[in-house]
Amino acid sequence: MSDFIVNGTLIDGTGAEPAPLRWIEIDGGRIVDVVSGADNARRPLPPGAKVIYDATGLTVMPGIVDAHCHISYGVARGMEEQDLYASAEYRAIRAMWHAGQVLRSGVTAICDPGGSWNVAIAVRDAIKAGMFEGPRIAAAARYLTSHTGLADYYPTWIGAPKSGVGAITNDVQAMLTEVRAQAKNGVDLVKIAASGESSILSPGGGSVPAFRREELAVIVDEAHRLGKRVTAHARSGQAIVDCIDAGVDWLQHGDFMNKDQVKRLADSGIPLCPTMTLNMNMVNWGHVAGCSQARIDRVSRDMEKSVETLSYAHRQGVRMMCGTDSGFAVTPYGEWHAREMELFVTLLGMSPLQAISCGTKEAAFAVDPDGIGSLEKGRWADVLVVKGDPVDDIALLQDKSCIRALFKGGAALDLTPQAPATRWPWEKSLEISHGELRYDAVHAKRAAE
Repeated sequence: MSDFIVNGTLIDGTGAEPAPLRWIEIDGGRIVDVVSGADNARRPLPPGAKVIYDATGLTVMPGIVDAHCHISYGVARGMEEQDLYASAEYRAIRAMWHAGQVLRSGVTAICDPGGSWNVAIAVRDAIKAGMFEGPRIAAAARYLTSHTGLADYYPTWIGAPKSGVGAITNDVQAMLTEVRAQAKNGVDLVKIAASGESSILSPGGGSVPAFRREELAVIVDEAHRLGKRVTAHARSGQAIVDCIDAGVDWLQHGDFMNKDQVKRLADSGIPLCPTMTLNMNMVNWGHVAGCSQARIDRVSRDMEKSVETLSYAHRQGVRMMCGTDSGFAVTPYGEWHAREMELFVTLLGMSPLQAISCGTKEAAFAVDPDGIGSLEKGRWADVLVVKGDPVDDIALLQDKSCIRALFKGGAALDLTPQAPATRWPWEKSLEISHGELRYDAVHAKRAAE
């Protein structure tokens, strides 16, 4: 027997205008039919219909999809916390708990584009097995990086720790070996750190390419041969172009492109996930999370350029997905997954409906493009019911008090908030102080006596 969600206002995620909902019919976890529009407002339910939710006065929309969420990071405040502290076993358990926070914020699917060990894969499989409630997950493992790429954070005499998020692959054989190992371990996608930020190579700021395009092609070809998709961290415009030529499936960031590079991306049809939320959270509230003023100022300058570039990319027709880079102290789990949609409206000039599509159907490209992201026949019944009209006020999607119901595969989910977890001392960086102790700070100068 089918289940029915009835009444309310439907936003289906396709970009179509909101319409009165008569019903969504669900069977076997998937949508059988969607009946909406003014002509169907009084259409009677089929005899014996089982109503599982009456959304009268509410908005019914697809569950949010976050195309960039690092479930293994553990709300890291720095690279050392991200890479070095907490065992693999504890990281997996902690990540499973964090997945529950993500779900309770209205997010029914995420793409984890890289992290430590195989944590995201383990969390994905535990959720699929029915052991725990959590979002659908498409999982990557460690980023493939070179010495000039993101994720080779430490001095060369230290290298990349096995517990870190980066796997250094400086030659073709290392690239092939890493892709094959990741495929064997069950990744859904391979992540390339195709660019990096280096004060030595780029002292004026910006981003530098980390691989030659022929090296990128080796990684992409091998991943595709093994049935895995590929995404890339690429802030550098040259890295974006090289990734396009190599056949990368979708791209992250893209904030240092020039206009010609933007046009290449638009012509390619390859989606871009800008992840502005991380940087805008630093700019707006970095001081709350303990970011230094120097860092806030630098990120603010970068964001001015980024908004100009990404606004132009939107106008040129670049496909965009919403992702937040959640997992850091400035983007903790379960808090900011809907902010990217708001930023697409306020900073890039999208309409609220366009932004909602970017946070649902477009973002689904990174997880399950044919199965989720919109409320259409044949797709999984991942449904979010909220109080208010997100077309009028898109920011309300960040307010968990507005969530009235959440369904994943047609099953109602428990929205009870989780109690705060303890943060153990060994999860944190082993710092002695946050600043320099100067003599004059604690002693009066003799000249003043």
